[in-house]
Amino acid sequence: MFRHQWPRHIRLIDAPAGAGGSDVTTPPAGENAADEPIDYEAKYNEALKHSREWEKRAKANKQAADELEKLKEASMSEQEKAAKHVKELEDKVAKYEAAAQQSQWKAQVSAETGVPADVLEGDSLEAIQAHAKRINALLHPKPKAPAVHGVDRQPSGKGPNENMLGYLRSLGI
Repeated sequence: MFRHQWPRHIRLIDAPAGAGGSDVTTPPAGENAADEPIDYEAKYNEALKHSREWEKRAKANKQAADELEKLKEASMSEQEKAAKHVKELEDKVAKYEAAAQQSQWKAQVSAETGVPADVLEGDSLEAIQAHAKRINALLHPKPKAPAVHGVDRQPSGKGPNENMLGYLRSLGI
């Protein structure tokens, strides 16, 4: 692979050779690394070591947080513990009641629309009904009349063409 070496200095046209525009300059720090190959394996190992160090710190912090939680629970009175458990149970009951209400709504909307209850989604009756309406429109699309171009140029007369024209006019085409 061809690698072009650019000059390591720039000489300004209007600057004299002795005042910042000399031909001899020292390369800036870190630029000398272009001549040496980069040891990617060493960089990878260093990054891996660094990530393991942070992983150990995170585990130690998690253990400290767990111990702190245990100490807080140990220092709580029996009444506080009971109140905490009652609140957890009330939350679970509320979730269960909400799920039961939603399944009841889904069954109701399913019976009304014919859409299976297990595909309906929503948190309220209105949301479930709107979802059922969209699904019902996809499952049972309205029939479309065939597109007939140039109906006005059909021969006039009594017969099947007149019946078809009346039908098409009633559809608004």
